[in-house]
Amino acid sequence: MKSLTKPLVPLRHRDYRLLFVSYLISMVGDGVWLVALPWVAIELGADNSGLALVVGAESVGLISCVLIGGALADRYPRKQVIGWSYTAGCTVLAALAVIHLSGYLEVWHLVGGAFVLGAAAAVSGPAADAFTPDLVPEDDLHAANALESIVRSLAVRMIGPGVGGLLIALVGSLAVITLNALSFAVAALCVAAISFRPAGRADGNGQSTENSEQDNTGQPVRYREALRYLFGERWLWVLIVWSGVVLLLQSGPRQVLLPFLIHNDLGGDARDYGLLVAVTGVAAVVSSFVLAARKPPADYARRMLLAWTIGAAPLALMVFSPSLWLLLPLGAVYGFFSTAGNVYWSTLVQTSVPNAVRGRVISIDWLGSLALVPLSAALAGIGSSQQYTLWVFVLGGTLPVLLTLITLRWVDLRGLGTKHTPHTTPHTPAEHTQPATPDTPQQAHAALSTDPAPAHTTG
Repeated sequence: MKSLTKPLVPLRHRDYRLLFVSYLISMVGDGVWLVALPWVAIELGADNSGLALVVGAESVGLISCVLIGGALADRYPRKQVIGWSYTAGCTVLAALAVIHLSGYLEVWHLVGGAFVLGAAAAVSGPAADAFTPDLVPEDDLHAANALESIVRSLAVRMIGPGVGGLLIALVGSLAVITLNALSFAVAALCVAAISFRPAGRADGNGQSTENSEQDNTGQPVRYREALRYLFGERWLWVLIVWSGVVLLLQSGPRQVLLPFLIHNDLGGDARDYGLLVAVTGVAAVVSSFVLAARKPPADYARRMLLAWTIGAAPLALMVFSPSLWLLLPLGAVYGFFSTAGNVYWSTLVQTSVPNAVRGRVISIDWLGSLALVPLSAALAGIGSSQQYTLWVFVLGGTLPVLLTLITLRWVDLRGLGTKHTPHTTPHTPAEHTQPATPDTPQQAHAALSTDPAPAHTTG
């Protein structure tokens, strides 16, 4: 029973509980919008190109504004940045609802609204990721990341789309847009109620050992600081590059070619593809529960890379599957292990990257993950021959294994996670053991925390 309730332990902290509720509402709203946006566009008479423009506008907003979001997260109090983002989402959806009610809603309104919503997500995402370590002690941070992964899998992949489709059928698109606007308003109110009591990083005098979210006073920040830190930490930029390359190899085949594989080679339909997606989502939820119930293992940075690699490898086998029923366990392996790697990665970045540049480093990570996804889809779609499809799947699953072997030879990940995650409790003195080797992440962390660069002065 204790293992079942441990994922909920981070919710004992009031401020994080409010942030989590806002996150939950936002994720369900995203799932609803995932269904509502294309359906509203179809109702307005959009053709294939118009629908692609509407759906693509949100991705353009996300990719083009994510670096801005990271800078805002380091320049201003993150609570405010998240609140601004939710307020912007509420405003644009309310405007769409009013225009819809007046009978003048057109496709271009949806394009503009989708772009703003993508930009708002680009602002709130890095800020929320960077804010979480300020609200949760390090002992609970891993469980908090796993809990958010559970919500993301359930809300975006299952509950949100189901609720969105049901609401469209029962009350119509206008009501769905209005309800989504209200959900952003409620999420913004939850964030506004956060009083912000820093968690779990105190010295012997009870003072914070690192600058916190409250130090973000609006002074100018530059990405030069974040890049200097990023390239000074080989493990960090190498893993960001690793994940970007793997997404380039994998996202296109999964999103573009896998549906064709099920339809053309296995004789399946949309229900079969939906079943595969659902199995992947369930495996992701199970993985998050398993991780949340346990403390991060020793040397979990290496386990993180291993989990990502195991999750990527089944893609090479999918193209040889003679039936859907053999695809399902391969999808489950992908869902379980890729989610495990993502949870470990979130914890590693949040506990290793100094607060002064955390928002910008997270936004660079987001950009590295997002920017190559459209290119991957394009590469997957340029060839239609069976031989081309075969090689795309095989290389997509085998090259990550080769990249992992190269990475482990070039970057020492041993003990990386345990060096930066001392187990502390809120307002309890923490002992930090400084390693003898120079230029470690801890030393860079201390330098940026106590003597930030002039571009990011503290009040």
